[in-house]
Amino acid sequence: MFENLFDLSYWFTLQPASVGGTSGKIIFSFFALLFVLGIVARIVSSNKTDDRHAREVIERIATLLVTMGILGALLYFFSFEQIRLFGSRFWYLFWLIGVVVWCFFLLRFVRRTIPEQRAHEALKAEQRKYFPPRRKK
Repeated sequence: MFENLFDLSYWFTLQPASVGGTSGKIIFSFFALLFVLGIVARIVSSNKTDDRHAREVIERIATLLVTMGILGALLYFFSFEQIRLFGSRFWYLFWLIGVVVWCFFLLRFVRRTIPEQRAHEALKAEQRKYFPPRRKK
């Protein structure tokens, strides 16, 4: 069963992936779940988060989930309809690579960019306390 997964001719053929039966329902449910979780994350980020950086991270996660859920459902549709080029298995590999790359950039943002922004904001706040506030005209 799994010996085909490591064969390049299995992945890079124009034959559409078979998504009928239980496995197809599981695949479609997974993509639909990604979409729904993305919508929920977007709602949570706009309503419940006071920290600007946490809100931005949640919004980026929501964008990832919604985008990949829609793209996955589109891939599923093309496979279900047996469209030769757009329903091919290699698109699922590209989808997976896209998710991994997007998660890499998201983690880099969380681990590198946010601490830099917080340090910059702390420095600005430290400098601002020595200057009088601007007068309103």
